[in-house]
Parts: sequence; structure tokens; C-alpha cells
Amino acid sequence: MESRFQSKSSVHFREPYMRISAFSYKNYSIEPHTHDFYEMNIVLGGSGTHIIENSSFKVQTGDVFVIPPLTVHAYVDTDELEVYHILIHKKFIEENRDEAYAVRGFTQFFEIEPFLRSQGAEAMFLHLSSSDLVRFHWELRFIEDNGFCDGETMAPLKHHTVWKLIYWFSSLLCEQTNGKDTRVRSRHDKIVVNTLEYIHAHYGEKIYTDLLCERVFLSRSTFLRGFNAICGCSPMQYLNAYRCRKALELIEAGEMSKTDIAHSCGFYDLSHMEKAIRGAK
Repeated sequence: MESRFQSKSSVHFREPYMRISAFSYKNYSIEPHTHDFYEMNIVLGGSGTHIIENSSFKVQTGDVFVIPPLTVHAYVDTDELEVYHILIHKKFIEENRDEAYAVRGFTQFFEIEPFLRSQGAEAMFLHLSSSDLVRFHWELRFIEDNGFCDGETMAPLKHHTVWKLIYWFSSLLCEQTNGKDTRVRSRHDKIVVNTLEYIHAHYGEKIYTDLLCERVFLSRSTFLRGFNAICGCSPMQYLNAYRCRKALELIEAGEMSKTDIAHSCGFYDLSHMEKAIRGAK
């Protein structure tokens, strides 16, 4: 699926202090597009089809999911669809990276679930019950644009409230995945999610296939077959791609030397990192 347009951070976050934009659209549909920020969608009503990259999924009231930066997505075939959008500047995550990645379920919510969806795996959306939606209603109204939290003075309160929502949703998704939810197709889905979480947490260390097999108590052939079926690649291919992604993020931040970045991301040396990044493009 090709993007028709790109939405820029400069349009939605016009002031230096702005990190969050929040609003609701009724009767929503939109053609394929990308953006350079994170976007959290909460389906408040109706139904439709959400397309991410080349995969499509039915969405319904209560579904909650994240669209990462530079990911092509769209809404089509909608029926009175109402979607609450929380746009999140990349700096909002970067400035709180250590705290965010320590939160149970955050990696799955912001990185793993969107990746699996884009690969055509069964969607593992967080799904809120009607009582959950009522529970979070006040926070959503509180952070809306042109509301109580607008302006530089109130921005920290808006940011704090969004972090609360992210932490709550991350924890709920983790509970949903590890419970008996019918949306998680099989034990292998949970194993793959747990493996990806391990890779995301330890990508700078030495990781090899047999280590991952031992962690989930599966034979090498069974593990590789299940992983490839869900992710569309081998664990080592995924690890290499993730290392390249984290290295590029650190290079863009400009706070470390390239040699230090290479070592921190699990590459042998700078030459190894640069070769891997070239191959990943």
C-alpha cells in the first residue's frame, strides 16, 4: 500500500512545549498516509477496517492500538466509526525512554503489536470493555485540544495524564495477552511476543537462536517454524533489523559517537554496524 500523503509534526505540534495532541473524529475514514510521530487510536464507536502497511483488520468499539512513525495506514469501509486520536511527538517518548521501557507491556503496546499487525499476523489489539471506556472517559476529555490543558502552563499536566493512559493501557494489554483472551490465537503467539520482548530488552547483548529456544522450552525447528510463520522472518533477521533501527535512532539523536552506538546496539564494531544498516535499506 502506497502512502498518499505525510502528516508532519510541525503541523500538529506548533509550539516547542507541545508534545501531545488529542481529539476525536466521528464518521471517520482516511486514505493511506504516514506521519513522523506516534499515534494512539481508541475506537469509541462504530466499526470499520484499519489497514496497516499491506494488512487489514476489522476494528470495533473498545479497540486500542498504536501506529508508529513512518507506517502507512488508513481507515476504509467505515460505519459510523468514531476514533479518538492521541498524537504523540517522538520526543515525548525519547525524553522518558528509560521510564517508558521499564513499564510492563509498553514494548508490546508501542512496538511489538504494531509490527506483528503490519506483518499480517492476527491482530492482538488491546480491547476495552464498555465499563473500561467509561473509566477512561474523564482522562480523554481532560486532554482534548482546546480544552482545560491547553497552553504552556498546563502542558505538563496534559503530558502526565497521557503517560497515565499509556501505562494503564500497556498493563492491560499485557494482562490480555497472558490471559485466556480469544484474540490471542495460540500458545505460539504468546511465545513469539515474549521472545520479541526479550530481543527488545537485550538487543545490545549476545543473542543466538539456541538461547531463544531454551528460554521458551521449544526445539529449534518448532521455534523457528512458529516464529517465521508469525513474523515473516527468522529471529536473527528480526534482531539485526531491530539493532539497525535502534542505531539509526541514536545516530539521529546525536548524543553518542558512532563507535559507542555500534557497541551499545550489539554490533562487533563500527564497520559491522554500517554494513548492516546499508543492507537493511
